[in-house]
Amino acid sequence: MVGRVRAVDSRAVGMRRDEALAYLEVARLLADSSDHADWKASGANAVLGGIAASDAICGAVLGHHHVGDDHAAARQLLDSACSPDRRPGAHFKRLTDEKTHFQYSASRVTQEQARRLLTALERLVATVDALR
Repeated sequence: MVGRVRAVDSRAVGMRRDEALAYLEVARLLADSSDHADWKASGANAVLGGIAASDAICGAVLGHHHVGDDHAAARQLLDSACSPDRRPGAHFKRLTDEKTHFQYSASRVTQEQARRLLTALERLVATVDALR
């Protein structure tokens, strides 16, 4: 196993999938705004949704998901769950690489930056849906 993990059952997988979908819905709504603060919130929700989607994927395939703040270890686990397809891990990395910028930074973001994160989340959610 890679990093710290937590065993999950199908109920927990479903909960994380539902959370990913909720974050996606909010991210989509805010991405279409004309307000910078909404774009930032859209991206922040996309990041959280990506983490939830990764947890759902790993839980469904491996029976466990990563716990903790080590996003590199979480990506390794996701890569293992999706092998040989490394695209979900790349989408996850795109999201988690922007976590600090969208969630903690006072810097401005663009609508295009938020939409790129939204696209990465949409692709991860599609991977979750393909497992159903």
